[in-house]
Amino acid sequence: MRVHIVGGGLAGLASAIRLAGEGHKVSIFEKNSHLGGKMNLWQSEGYTFDMGPTIITMPAVLERLFASVGRRMSDYLQMVSLDPQWRTLFADGSQFDLYSSLEGAVAEMAKFAPEEMANYLQFLSYSHKMYDISDKWFFWKPWGSLTDVMKAGTMGPQSLSLAVSIDPMTSMHQAIQKHFKDPRLAQLFEHFVQYVGSSPFIAPAILCLIPWVQIGYGCWYPMGGTGAIARALTKLCDELGVEVYTDTAVEKIEVSNGKVMGIITNGGQLYPAEAVVANSDIVYTFRDLLPGKDSEQYLQKNAAKLEPACSGVVLYLGCKKRFPNLLHHDFMFSADSDAEFRDIYERHIPHHDPTIYLAVPSRTDPSVAPPDCEAVYALVHTPYISSEYNWEKNAKAYRDTIVKKMERCGMEGLSDSIETERMITPVDLEKLYWVNRGAIYGVVTKRGLTSAFKTGNRSPHISGLYFAGGSVNPGAGVPMVLMSGQVAAECVLEDVMAKTATLAAAR
Repeated sequence: MRVHIVGGGLAGLASAIRLAGEGHKVSIFEKNSHLGGKMNLWQSEGYTFDMGPTIITMPAVLERLFASVGRRMSDYLQMVSLDPQWRTLFADGSQFDLYSSLEGAVAEMAKFAPEEMANYLQFLSYSHKMYDISDKWFFWKPWGSLTDVMKAGTMGPQSLSLAVSIDPMTSMHQAIQKHFKDPRLAQLFEHFVQYVGSSPFIAPAILCLIPWVQIGYGCWYPMGGTGAIARALTKLCDELGVEVYTDTAVEKIEVSNGKVMGIITNGGQLYPAEAVVANSDIVYTFRDLLPGKDSEQYLQKNAAKLEPACSGVVLYLGCKKRFPNLLHHDFMFSADSDAEFRDIYERHIPHHDPTIYLAVPSRTDPSVAPPDCEAVYALVHTPYISSEYNWEKNAKAYRDTIVKKMERCGMEGLSDSIETERMITPVDLEKLYWVNRGAIYGVVTKRGLTSAFKTGNRSPHISGLYFAGGSVNPGAGVPMVLMSGQVAAECVLEDVMAKTATLAAAR
């Protein structure tokens, strides 16, 4: 069967590998000149920067993909576990290193807030419980609604107990506040929700699973940079015979009588296919690739569900000095976490004292910077593009705000050390990756009875159409996106098997 993948991001690559591994003819169409989506690379003056994701968790999701086509991940990637995982610098001058090892975690908590030791361990237990529920009920499933779950026949006596146990009406903020008295620890663990671009005030308590995913299963770095993952998957696609069309934008998914017929590229050429996996932003997919009355109605009906997650500003700084107070991963937190989240998600303006995430991979991998230098990646979460803030006008001033805070937080001499620099704003993100309003993490996650559901991986209305990526099930973040691509591929394979069985029975 011929399958086309719209977009060569991580989910698209995962779908292509899984389908090609089963013998199907697969083609990827990517508008940019590289595969990997946001897992992009920028090099300048001897520095190498990962432009997108920098924290890798749940490597088992990646290992499963390699194993599905008879490969070992270790033959393609050298993954290094980081412990401590990151350093947190609080506004009051205190410092907390997050450890994966129990010995390191207990020793650090004993120094930082010994009175919170029991609360910390109880929170990890709660986080683990939320992970177990998700792993059993939501991960590796194509569900987009409670109706999908009911149709799958998985609703049983446990369902009511499950609905209660995930605290659907409790926000992540409320759940964390119940566990910690020290506001610094509450701020630290609330910030994990930024992995999916949401606010702890609106995100469901089940997202407390994220700390366990990192603390329990480790924080990893692939030598050569996180872009090595995209390069490894690209190599695997080549080995499996996947056809790749870069610099080729898809203008339309061709549909006739409720069935996919193929895709039309920016050159106006039709590429026929029996199935299409759209690894594109879900709003962009319906608005631009599937234009028509049905798509308009879908977007209007699901407007709240499809609200963009946050965006961000990224600075790539090649510095001709080292900063000894930093680890591979670091957070410089804001003085008022609640005000920061409300600025981003309610007022839709960047916060004046932003939390800054830093990746300094030269701590682990000397190849990314010249000797005695640092390749510094600085990310600040911001609102998605709106009329409340003009990025074209204010980008330079906000860049200066970020750099000055980095200097105040111990990076003395930063400005004078910069010898190469690049800045990415929400406007740039929208142009580079065609994501709705520059949203980095797809759509926002909100609490409620449907909080666990995003757009499903199988179209209920168009035969042969499937969805993958951070804006659909199961959500944003590297492991979830890789999972999404594999789940979409499994949907294709299931439907092929069902069709084959139907034809055989009719003979």
